[in-house]
Amino acid sequence: MSQTTYNEERLLFCNEDEAVQTGQNDKTPWKVLIVDDDDEVHILTRLVLRDLVFEQRPLLLLSAKSAAEARKVLTKEQDIALVLLDVVMESDDAGLQLVKFIRRDLRNDDVRIILRTGQPGHAPEQQVILQYDINDYKEKTELTVQKLFTAVIASLRTYMYIEKVTQLNQQLEQKVTFRTQELEQANAKLEQSLKILQDGEKAGRQVQFKLLPDKELTIERVSFSHLLMPSEIMSGDFVDYFAVNERYMGFYLADVAGHGVSSAFVTIYLKRFITTLQEQYRRGEQSALLDPAAVLSMLNQALIADDIGKHIAIFYAVIDLQSNQLCYANAGIFPWPVLIQNGQAQLIETKGTPVGLFDFTQYQTSYCPLADKFRLYICSDGILDILQEVSLEEKMHSLIACLQHAPDDMQGLAEHLSIRSSSHLSDDLTVLSVFR
Repeated sequence: MSQTTYNEERLLFCNEDEAVQTGQNDKTPWKVLIVDDDDEVHILTRLVLRDLVFEQRPLLLLSAKSAAEARKVLTKEQDIALVLLDVVMESDDAGLQLVKFIRRDLRNDDVRIILRTGQPGHAPEQQVILQYDINDYKEKTELTVQKLFTAVIASLRTYMYIEKVTQLNQQLEQKVTFRTQELEQANAKLEQSLKILQDGEKAGRQVQFKLLPDKELTIERVSFSHLLMPSEIMSGDFVDYFAVNERYMGFYLADVAGHGVSSAFVTIYLKRFITTLQEQYRRGEQSALLDPAAVLSMLNQALIADDIGKHIAIFYAVIDLQSNQLCYANAGIFPWPVLIQNGQAQLIETKGTPVGLFDFTQYQTSYCPLADKFRLYICSDGILDILQEVSLEEKMHSLIACLQHAPDDMQGLAEHLSIRSSSHLSDDLTVLSVFR
């Protein structure tokens, strides 16, 4: 293109030797690329900008005499802050094509581009601003020293803000990546721990359920059966029934506070405790096995002494076949056990404090005669959750009515009570049936 002339208010020319940068500032310089096919424009621009310092950083001025040469410089130098770009060089739209190259091919949206043209007719400002991603448009005839200074500082300031935002985004991405990796590692460990816990719970469930008696057992014409449905993998409810000798048989239903693993471990403690009393009795040692109140008192003291941290609602009973008598003590089991005999349903209402709460609690043994045919049902409080009635009184009436007409087998009883699955239970549910 032809050289551009300037008056005294415009930029002044100087020898290129005088435009050499001093390089006295050690800070990383701002890279500014001058793209123009006019040597005088390069010399003049260097003269004006050579001593410029912005944010304590000097300028490093790079030159390209054509758009093709500028492409090489831009490809090599990745951190150019500003391009002062002529439009008409080796072709009428060489500068505009370079803009496309920068934004589209290099995908560089950070670098600021000031379009400088001496022939505005080749690139009308409004059209160029709308169609090309440039940041400023200047006609060389209006570009004074002050206006060039202002345009460069404004562009560098914008680029600096973009740099800071980019750095913050990179730091944020690094932190997010690092945090994501930490979370993934933590999740992996958690999943592994959860699997170990679940495996442990499943193993614990197997151990716990092996401690339960047979689902159906008949001793001297007295039949026992039970239904136990935990709300979690392991149960805080427990049942057991056993022959003491030819005359006596014992049984109990226990509901440990809470549910899940911690409560299940207490049921194992309970099983060991009762088994110890059975072994003492078989060896002829003094044992409270046949005295329900004494059993509960000893269990209460043992739980407190061992600091188990859990209390147990338990109904413990002994059947005396010789006297046809039920001997029992209740430590907090509710709903009340239901005894059905002689065509009548009777609630065994005996209040008592759960074992493991207070060391001063006392328990009382009660007696009830048994008919030749009877049915006794003891339920944990989980049974109340599945009954549709609203009030507790209504639930008890509904339960008694269901039990009075229930079949003898436990599966039939479960269907009669609409107990179908443990997957939606909010609490462990257990039913112990004793009948003759």
